[in-house]
Amino acid sequence: MTVLLPGQAAAPVGPADLRMMYVMHFGFRRDLTHFCVAARRTPIADGRTWRALLARWDLLSTVLHDHHRKEDVVIWPLLRERAEADHDVHALAVLDAMDAEHDMIDPLLLRVREGLEAMTIGTGAADREQLTVALDETYTCLTGHLAHEERAANAVLQARIGGAEWDYLERTQLRGGMSARELTQMLPWAFKDLPDPLASEILAEAPLPLRVMLRMGRRRFLQLDGVAFAAVPAGTTVGTTLVR
Repeated sequence: MTVLLPGQAAAPVGPADLRMMYVMHFGFRRDLTHFCVAARRTPIADGRTWRALLARWDLLSTVLHDHHRKEDVVIWPLLRERAEADHDVHALAVLDAMDAEHDMIDPLLLRVREGLEAMTIGTGAADREQLTVALDETYTCLTGHLAHEERAANAVLQARIGGAEWDYLERTQLRGGMSARELTQMLPWAFKDLPDPLASEILAEAPLPLRVMLRMGRRRFLQLDGVAFAAVPAGTTVGTTLVR
């Protein structure tokens, strides 16, 4: 089963159902677009909005760290073991690149957080400029990594992990790791702006406890999201040309 969401670079064909991976990638691209626009448009003196943007960045970072941790601990080592057994030099080079790109992203996330934290105390135009530069670099680095993963790493995955095995990994190792509180934040985050029919399909397939957590967290998430991105024009989403 394949899906191609806005901004997605590729969807290699194979037995593994990677829809949830692509949903997360869509959310990362969407958020980065919104943050780049908000950093340029939010009034410098609007402390309430900057504080909401900081909290919203922390949510994005939490979701991204969880996503990358599962790749680093579960997916990449499994693929590396099988690529080494096959002496597949190309696949090993792709996996090396995934590791290196993950290492590049974490310092950028911290730089953006520091920039947002500075804006919460009412600093000036120079701090905004530093923040927008950090966000632009993060946007370029992370979206480039996502595209590389979608084109190359997922082709390696589809060649080496069967559909039943992937389903088992999702059930046993890729869905856990977050607290109930984090899940009530992550689930409405994942569904934000997610196009139909995919959003409806995933919701229909989700177990009852996850649907309950989605309902529990939606109102609070939408309140935070609305304050944080108050300066972002309606309709801004993945693929929107950023305001420079």
